[in-house]
Amino acid sequence: MRIAVLGGNGQTGKLVAQLALDRGHEVAATVRSEGKRPDIHQAALTVMVGDPTDPKFLVDVFRGRDAVVSTLGGSRPTKASTSVYPRSASAIVQASRETGLKRVLVSSTALLFPSRTLLERILPLIVRHTVRSAREMEQSLKDAGLDWTVARCGFLTNVEDTNYRAEVDRLPPDGSSVSRAGLASFLLDAIERSDAICQVFGVGKASKH
Repeated sequence: MRIAVLGGNGQTGKLVAQLALDRGHEVAATVRSEGKRPDIHQAALTVMVGDPTDPKFLVDVFRGRDAVVSTLGGSRPTKASTSVYPRSASAIVQASRETGLKRVLVSSTALLFPSRTLLERILPLIVRHTVRSAREMEQSLKDAGLDWTVARCGFLTNVEDTNYRAEVDRLPPDGSSVSRAGLASFLLDAIERSDAICQVFGVGKASKH
């Protein structure tokens, strides 16, 4: 497949791009500046420099692509930083309409699931901008008539483990964290799954058993 990866210089985005290449896909990865190019040198990778919240830029990125994976998210839980969620969603919707791209997969936050513990009730208050922005992003994609998939996850770790568990509309038991590699693996697995279209998944670490 020909896949666009938004946030190709991020910790998770780089893993998505590399794993997609390892699986034989062609990848167009976006970065905001020349200095943020991922340290990946493969013929099937095209790096495109621009603003992923600019629909005109995304039209060029999406043209001829089969799917887009966005791992964009705020580096800090501030209103300005987390606004990348809805701004990128708006750009994705506009560029998808112009290019005909339908398959869209995004990472989001597990804090949008109903709270089960005291900590889960407190955290959304602390990072309210993250929660509000992620909810707005998800709704924009749902309203646009796209073949979307949302991967909601909790804490991201740098454990080198591509295994994961995913359940529809909830986090797996004891799945409050997941490795970035596991999230990347889920996003790429879900691209070709027809039963993943228009579904919200909770993605957590693999079971020890």
